Amino acid sequence: MNNTFQQITVVVQGPVQNYQGRTHHEEGITQRCLDSIRTHLPGAKIILSTWPDQDLSDLDYDQLIISQDPGQNHDGFCPLNYQRQVLSTQAGLAAVTTPYAVKLRSDNFLEGNQFVAIQQQFSKTELDQRIFSEKVVVNSNLFRRSSHGHRVIMSPSDFFYYGRTTDLKLIWQQPEFNHHYFAQQLIQQAQEVMGTPFVLEAEQTYCQIWLKNIAPDTTPLLKHRFDVNQHDIIVWERFLASNIIIADPQTMGLGLRKISQRKVKRANEYSHIDWLKLYKKYCDNTVTINIDKDQRQLELRRLFKLPLSKLVFRLKYHILG
Repeated sequence: MNNTFQQITVVVQGPVQNYQGRTHHEEGITQRCLDSIRTHLPGAKIILSTWPDQDLSDLDYDQLIISQDPGQNHDGFCPLNYQRQVLSTQAGLAAVTTPYAVKLRSDNFLEGNQFVAIQQQFSKTELDQRIFSEKVVVNSNLFRRSSHGHRVIMSPSDFFYYGRTTDLKLIWQQPEFNHHYFAQQLIQQAQEVMGTPFVLEAEQTYCQIWLKNIAPDTTPLLKHRFDVNQHDIIVWERFLASNIIIADPQTMGLGLRKISQRKVKRANEYSHIDWLKLYKKYCDNTVTINIDKDQRQLELRRLFKLPLSKLVFRLKYHILG
C-alpha cells in the first residue's frame, strides 16, 4: 500500500448511477467510479456526497454524506445544476481530514494514479501570481482554449480536481451565488446576451464565480463568452502557469464517461503540452518540452480548423468585423 495514497481523500460528488431525467450515462457508472478508486488509490479514503433517495446498493465507500437537494438554479446566470454541484462538493470537502483531496464527479472514474506524481513535478511559480499553496491538477478534456475559433478564458473542465485540500476548498467553499457582491452584475450581463451564441459556456460561469471570489482584483466579469482582450489572456495564462496543471486524461489516469470520449482531441481544448509551454514561459524556462505526434497533429488541425470555425460562426450569425 502506497503511504502517499493514505494522505488522499476522494470526494465523489453527484447523483448515484442514472436517475429520472438523467439517463445518458452507462449503467453502473458510479459503482465503476468507486471501484476504480480502490484499485488505483489503495489506502485512500472515499467520501460519497450525494442526495436523498439514491440507490446505494453494492457501492463501496468509507463515508456517506447526504445533502438536501437545493434544486435547479433559476437565477438567470448559473447553469441549472450549478448549486447542486457546488453543494455536494462543499459537503464532501468539509468532511476531508487528509492533506490532499480529489474532487471527482460520480460519472467519471480512474484508470491510474499518475496525477499524484504530476502534481509534484511542476512546483515553480511566479510569486506574485501564486494563489494556491500547491498546484491543482485539472484534466484537459473540455478545458477550452477557444470557442468558435475565438480565444476564451476561464473555461476549465469541472470533471476532476486534485491538490491540497485547503486549495480545493478555496475553489468550492463559496456562498450561494446570490450572496456574491457581483451576482447582480453577472445576471444583468447574462440577460443582455440571452438566446444568442454569445452566452457563457457553463464552465466559464463556474470558474468566473470561484476565481472572482478568491482573486477579485485580477478577475474580470465577462459580459459574454468572447469578452476578452490580450491583457486578459495574459493574466489568465499566468494564473494557469502558477496555480494549475492541465493534464491529459490518458496520461494522468482519468477515465471519461462515454459521451466525453473522442478519437482525437478537440482543437479548441488545451493539451498538457499547451500548458507546459505556459509553464516554461512564465515559471521555469529550463523545462524541456517534447512535442509529440499528437501535439503536432493538434496544432496542425488548429491552423485550419479554428479560422474556418471563426468564419462559419460569423457567416451563420451575420457578425461583421
